[in-house]
Amino acid sequence: MQLKPVHLSIVSHPENLKSIRKILKDIMSKTSLSKEDSGCVILAVDEACSNIIRHGYKNDYKQKIDLTIKLKTNLLTISILDNGIRFDKDSIKDRDIDEIKPGGLGIYIITQVMDQVEYIRTSDGFNKIKMVKNFKIEK
Repeated sequence: MQLKPVHLSIVSHPENLKSIRKILKDIMSKTSLSKEDSGCVILAVDEACSNIIRHGYKNDYKQKIDLTIKLKTNLLTISILDNGIRFDKDSIKDRDIDEIKPGGLGIYIITQVMDQVEYIRTSDGFNKIKMVKNFKIEK
């Protein structure tokens, strides 16, 4: 199964996360992932966007978040772009779940659910998180 890439641009308000979840749910239904695994992927994307709103934009609900969702054969790739505060990825590396403060499970969930997670700060000052999930091809 392969779909054309889906591009979304939302205003950074928590209410807009519902539309992202709805679109992802539709896309996930076209994969061989279980309902539980699909829900976990949706949760990971929701957490990433929530973190952007809360930490990157400091709850400024007038900023922009861009998402690109690509589904190819047995690979789902989700890229999220924002121009919020630079994310210090080194501050969250190798933390044990017992070391995570309440309300700080977002990054942990994302890294546990997704098969690959990359973060870069682009040369033009944007934060980009790329999340990849592999799945079996349906026969």
